[in-house]
Amino acid sequence: MTKIKMTEMKLTICLAMSLALSGCTSMNIFKDSPSASEKSLADDEPELAVAKPQPDESLSSSAKGTLSASQIRKAISGKSWKWTGAKTNGVTLFADDGSSLIEFEGLGTTTGKWEARDGQLCESVAPFPSLPTGQDLKCRPMSGGGNRYQVGPATFTLA
Repeated sequence: MTKIKMTEMKLTICLAMSLALSGCTSMNIFKDSPSASEKSLADDEPELAVAKPQPDESLSSSAKGTLSASQIRKAISGKSWKWTGAKTNGVTLFADDGSSLIEFEGLGTTTGKWEARDGQLCESVAPFPSLPTGQDLKCRPMSGGGNRYQVGPATFTLA
């Protein structure tokens, strides 16, 4: 197997285990093709994941100011986050290597890339049926701390 396929397989397994452990049974993470009756993102820009980590003393000061890139990485890396945006909802697994597995509720699953910058979470989305062109890397301001983070218009909670 290629390195990319192995990484995708590991992400899929990690996401499945995370969702099973969290009791999140309402989302079909492995749904690849939306039905014709489901909405499409082709004309909409998806609202991407933003994080809410478990309480962590080293992050508590972030509520007072801008999160550093290392605080953002520590908060989201290796975890699955349930997110709610202005137009879409879903779950994203942010892998330690900067890749992500993204489930858009009712629309399908795809992969992406992410990186942390001071005060910002940057994400890209690979093409999939509901978003045929994907989305190039886009950075959004990230704020919050404890169990609640806001990234642009989206709110993240630990899945």
